[in-house]
Amino acid sequence: MKDIKIPLPPLDEQKKIAAILDAADEFRQKTKALLTKYDELAQSLFLDMFGDPVVNPKGWEVVKFSEVGKLDRGKSKHRPRNAPELLGGSHPLIQTGDIANSGIFVKTYDSTYSDIGLAQSKKWPSGTLCITIAANIAKTGILTFNACFPDSVVGFIPNENTNNIYAHFWMSFLQKILEETAPESAQKNINLAILRDLDYPLPPIELQNQFAERIQEIESQKANAEASLQKADDLFNCLLQKAFKGELT
Repeated sequence: MKDIKIPLPPLDEQKKIAAILDAADEFRQKTKALLTKYDELAQSLFLDMFGDPVVNPKGWEVVKFSEVGKLDRGKSKHRPRNAPELLGGSHPLIQTGDIANSGIFVKTYDSTYSDIGLAQSKKWPSGTLCITIAANIAKTGILTFNACFPDSVVGFIPNENTNNIYAHFWMSFLQKILEETAPESAQKNINLAILRDLDYPLPPIELQNQFAERIQEIESQKANAEASLQKADDLFNCLLQKAFKGELT
């Protein structure tokens, strides 16, 4: 290590390089902050239109979650679940971590089932609201593709009285409560009966659909910001490499 030579430009040049890198990093940080603002805007919009669903200050009709759609657990019958013959095909397979890290929409997946894997599971349609019930408790994401998931995830398909964007945000307000009250065995978990019995404030579907349209607009703007952030990251990394090679002057 002591014999490795590192390019060391004159001090004025070092300051110039530092200023270029600082400017590139500042743009990255501002773009990251913008993404956070979009998430905060979506939460604020929900509260403005519907109020906190835990206390229901606007006095919406309250029904059970099971009354506004179909709830069922995912399937993964085979043991062990990671048997090689089950995996590596063309059928998307999502896990609790994919949902917990997804935001509103599940857009990516890391695993797939083979035809054998699909035969012991179930494929859910795009638009399904996925709800985690083990490890990550009550995290949600809406599928943007047909996919399978194990029984540590519940799928929700809404009826004509609600939509999954409203349901996703409703669940986000209950998530901490459900996580704190979840029984612990080897890991925290909740069951289907708990989900089905949750109180679900039910504003008019027209209002829910207006909310969903506004969220889609916010998501579109957020996608543009995410693309800008990727470009900013690429630019910063490129400049950093050039700086280390002594090519940034």
